Amino acid sequence: MSFINPPVNISEWKRKLLIILRVTVLLLGLGILIFASGSTKVFGVLVLLALGLVYLPQIYLRNRLRFVPVEMEILFLAVIILNFVLGDTLGLYENIVYYDKFMHFIVSLIVGLVGMMFMFTAYLYGRLKTSFIVMAFIVVMVTLGIGAVLELVQFTYDTFLYPHIYHVFPTGLTQGSPNMDPLTDTMADMFFNGIGAIVGSSIGVWLSNKSKDKYVEWVENVAKFTGMSKN
Repeated sequence: MSFINPPVNISEWKRKLLIILRVTVLLLGLGILIFASGSTKVFGVLVLLALGLVYLPQIYLRNRLRFVPVEMEILFLAVIILNFVLGDTLGLYENIVYYDKFMHFIVSLIVGLVGMMFMFTAYLYGRLKTSFIVMAFIVVMVTLGIGAVLELVQFTYDTFLYPHIYHVFPTGLTQGSPNMDPLTDTMADMFFNGIGAIVGSSIGVWLSNKSKDKYVEWVENVAKFTGMSKN
């Protein structure tokens, strides 16, 4: 698969959007790395590393990872821009008090939506037999669990790792709020994780109800990605 040219068997508008996002994220990462000053350059490195997470597995696991759903890729690239470019490089995390909470909501919404996409695809292919409400509940609980694990990772990074690498990789601390104590900040993060998960899974239920009786491209894409469809 070419970086600039996505697979041809997807909707034309998705194909064009994906090309724009791929090129935009690559140029932003290179631009930050080349033109940013001081420690801000590190976020250019992180943008390019995140971009590599999308495409390197497809290069080295071509026989086993044949296809990444374009919908997932679009959402992931959007998160890269929102987090590393707007949040970190342009300083929205520092200059907008609740931007961090916005990101917790958005990322959890995406995880909840993608989770429902996987669950519904498994349901259509006979791998899962339960109601949409139960699916959504499971997705919300799993998303909250992922959010809790990430909070632990952030705490571990800030407390035990960052003091030893800050002079080499000056990302700054990952936790903290200008207007909340640490406990309140963490609980607020989890609250917005939960709201995002509920909204995302609810959108997933709505999409699933719309898609039960007709062909939809994203179901086929997820089925290819998971191996449920061999076509």
